[in-house]
Order: sequence, then structure tokens, then C-alpha cells
Amino acid sequence: MEKAGSKETNFEKITATPQALGEFLRGLPILEGPWDEEFQKRFCQNCRASGLESCEDGCPDADKRNNPEWWLSLEAKEETK
Repeated sequence: MEKAGSKETNFEKITATPQALGEFLRGLPILEGPWDEEFQKRFCQNCRASGLESCEDGCPDADKRNNPEWWLSLEAKEETK
């Protein structure tokens, strides 16, 4: 929320909505994020069982690959340290 006389911070801008955060995360120059691992756990096994070898072969969930927006909507897991 912008206060009178102050500018929006980068944090406020990228966390304004789940879509804004997803877009920011998707644009980071990284090879894999936690959403990639979760995608593989949830979806790749089903496609392999159906005979698909890659997402380009007609994966019904390919729109979620490399897209953190769906991952942001998942319930957070408790981390143990």
C-alpha cells in the first residue's frame, strides 16, 4: 500500500498479487526452483505412466511447468531444522 508522499518499494510491487510474485519468480535466471521439483513429483509420473516422454508430447499440465504461480497457491509445508 502506498503511503502519502512515498513511493512503492520493490517488495511491495512484486508481492502485490500472487500473479505479480509468480511473474517475478518466473523471470529469475535460475535453472530450477522449488516449483520445478514439486511439478515433477505431482505431474511427471502420471505422464510417464501414460507413455509421454516429455512435456512437449502433450502433457496436460505443461502450462504449470516453469511457472511458479500454481506452486504459490499450495499449502506451505512445515520445515524442520
